[in-house]
Amino acid sequence: MILDDLLNSGEIVELERLYGSFPRRHHRLAVGSEHIEWWADKVLNDRRGEVVLAVQGNSGEVLLHTKSSYPPGIYRLLSGGVSWGEGVATALRREVYEETGYQTFDEQFLGLVSYEFHCADCCLPFVSYVYLLTGIKGQPVVQDEEEEISAFRWAPVSELAVMAAALRSVPEDSPGFRDWGRFRALAHDFLFARIKG
Repeated sequence: MILDDLLNSGEIVELERLYGSFPRRHHRLAVGSEHIEWWADKVLNDRRGEVVLAVQGNSGEVLLHTKSSYPPGIYRLLSGGVSWGEGVATALRREVYEETGYQTFDEQFLGLVSYEFHCADCCLPFVSYVYLLTGIKGQPVVQDEEEEISAFRWAPVSELAVMAAALRSVPEDSPGFRDWGRFRALAHDFLFARIKG
């Protein structure tokens, strides 16, 4: 499988039509066998990509979340899968509602971050569609308990860089999370570069 297998060219053209030209970043990550096997199962059976969501409140702060399964102290941006056969715009609305309950917001597409996970002779692509959501009213309320979100918090944009560093520093003794943290840090880096200032 290659990256082009995950991308819908017509959808990319439509994103450019709606939001203008957008940056793309590509990363190659060496990962362990557990990480690549987990992602291979997800990609082959469940998702062709994900939406990464920077939900920004009226004060400019960004919504972060954590789950009870995460290493202690780890909060990150919301994200959710884009299923095979599902459009990115549809996945965006579904995931925002499932994870926060928000149904009314303004969105800006900030760009596309793609990855190649490498382990021995295995290579697996993945892609994140990164959005900034504004015009939010009220506090988030999880609608889908399967999301397993245990807490939210609002943080200044500058904390995206702090969270990226924390994700990149998840220790080896957090089972399965070291490679996950290095991967998750990249979207935070991208978003911080796009919206800081």
